[in-house]
Amino acid sequence: MFEVKQLAENTFYYEAYSNVGIYRLNEREAVLIDSCDHKRMVRGLDRILGDMGLSVKLIINTHCHVDHICGNRYFQDKYGCRILSTALEKGFIAKPDLEPDFYNVALTTDKKNNPFYGIEPSEAEIITKENLPEGFEVISLPGHSFDMIGVRTPDDVVFLADAVLSRNTWENYKFPFFYSVNKALETLGKIKELDGRIFVPAHSAPTEDIKSLAEYNIEKLKEKKRVVFELCESRSFESLFELVMQDQQLEIKTPKYCMYAVMIRNLLQALIERDMVYSSYENGRMVYHTKAIN
Repeated sequence: MFEVKQLAENTFYYEAYSNVGIYRLNEREAVLIDSCDHKRMVRGLDRILGDMGLSVKLIINTHCHVDHICGNRYFQDKYGCRILSTALEKGFIAKPDLEPDFYNVALTTDKKNNPFYGIEPSEAEIITKENLPEGFEVISLPGHSFDMIGVRTPDDVVFLADAVLSRNTWENYKFPFFYSVNKALETLGKIKELDGRIFVPAHSAPTEDIKSLAEYNIEKLKEKKRVVFELCESRSFESLFELVMQDQQLEIKTPKYCMYAVMIRNLLQALIERDMVYSSYENGRMVYHTKAIN
């Protein structure tokens, strides 16, 4: 880990907790796909790029989550590089504290000691066909984040961001985050049919066979929907949350509460969108009920 590995003639990746794509534009310049998840790793990547004789001309952010944009400001200040993202992700990249605020992280933890806060802002432009380097392709992958994208390099290497998670991630986090569960499932179905030379998820090893991993993610997301559906008969959210934690044998501390709570709410929303659950306001509480499935 924490080294650059070659995938194709001009495509490399920095193996880290969140993999970073590197495309060598020419002998002196590179395009980064995301920019690391920790300042120490950012500096390590920059040293390796220097050893390769490369400076950063452009960063393409797949989405706005902190583990994908931590190096934006560093590289922008050092190299004056441009940053491209989708319009919905752009605002959160410019003001990174908005993202954890959006998910109410501050309600459960002190901002000063929370890793989701304190990422330096950076200025991104909305990605278009005109400002994308020749030979690159953007692939829409909504679900994990608002308007996440994947990136295909001219070498036909496809960087998939967080659309597909590793088996280890599912095992460790149990309820990994997806902003829209139903869109994520649609995206995973799309990924199963993608062609490419090599696929690089952000939190898994590169692979030539993405279909099996996509199918595993579909299975796990459907399993989590099923857990919430089976437990939410006429229950308030707090009661449901407690039951889910007990059912999944999860003992969590305060920092994880918010992310698990947000994900279970998002699973509820996915069930409501499919007309499997409905809500009612009763005695000062929002109560969720399952619908009979024919």
